[in-house]
Amino acid sequence: MGYVIRPARPDEWEQSRELRLAALQDPVAPVAFARTYAEESAMGDERWRQRAAGAGSQQFAAVRDGRWVGMTVVVEERPDYFSVNAVYLVPEERGTGLADRLLAAALEWGWQRTDRLHLWVHEKNPRAEAFYRRHGFARTGRTMRSPVDEAYIEYELALDRP
Repeated sequence: MGYVIRPARPDEWEQSRELRLAALQDPVAPVAFARTYAEESAMGDERWRQRAAGAGSQQFAAVRDGRWVGMTVVVEERPDYFSVNAVYLVPEERGTGLADRLLAAALEWGWQRTDRLHLWVHEKNPRAEAFYRRHGFARTGRTMRSPVDEAYIEYELALDRP
């Protein structure tokens, strides 16, 4: 399978939107993402264009046969805090090793800008936490209420530059 992992371009906002909205409709979305389909499907084209332009962030696309099949983004939330967000693969690409390659691209970009990367994982998403732990991320001890459902908590994980 010929995958290409590459930085997304601002002019690809429509592909980004399409895959993001598909991700937010996935059955795992409530424990995988901090926003909902209802919130993001209501965003106008200009907001999607701004998101794709992403000052202080970089989205990565996994592309196969011209189709986006995966994505993630690294966001500079503040000068000393970069986070990995929105890691997603279409269901038929899961378990192929593509997520490892996608995360590796995001980490490489992040290491050019910071010595520590963060992310948040939902308490009901042990598969995601296991994936990140396999890559060296560890809980920091910080928690927060899930933005989607405050009955649950999310754990902050971090990884220091090797």
